Amino acid sequence: MQNELFSEPEDSGEGVPGELPEEGPAVIPGEAYYNREFLNIDFSNADFGGCEFESCRFTGCNLSNVNISDAKFCDVKFIDSKLMGIPFFNSNPFAFEVSFSGCRLVSCNFTGMKIRDTEFLRCEISESYFQDTVLSGSDFSGSSFRETLFHNTNLERCSFVKASGYAISPLNNNIKKAVFDAPEVLNLLNDFGIKIID
Repeated sequence: MQNELFSEPEDSGEGVPGELPEEGPAVIPGEAYYNREFLNIDFSNADFGGCEFESCRFTGCNLSNVNISDAKFCDVKFIDSKLMGIPFFNSNPFAFEVSFSGCRLVSCNFTGMKIRDTEFLRCEISESYFQDTVLSGSDFSGSSFRETLFHNTNLERCSFVKASGYAISPLNNNIKKAVFDAPEVLNLLNDFGIKIID
């Protein structure tokens, strides 16, 4: 399938689908992108400021330290991509709808966001923040966590089936009707200072 990343024809010398051109970014700040697939592109330190992405896919991309200030993400899928140092709370909250599958999320910040029913499937999530975040109905199945903060977070009806490494306190998070499986579910008891014997 043709990957429509550039406005010029393929023989213009500006690059080919799936590769960054030698000069200039593949995404232009403030531009709108609809129904695009960005495949195997290194976007590290790119400027997505004010961009609109609708029905787009980022597959196999490096999105480390991307500026997403006031960027709009509507029906955007991140697949097998690396997302590092991204303050998602700086994006445009209107119609924010994303999903993550097989991604590495490192030092990403979702503080204060309302992102109900979001998929984080089979992801590696480390040193990230879900503080004062509404995640009700979200799916973290198969994901692994490391040093990730859940605080005052709404996790109602969330799924953590086959997830590992999470540290979630029932004392300061809403986990009503959330789904966990053994043995990782025992992590929920860490704040109670009790011993569990097999």
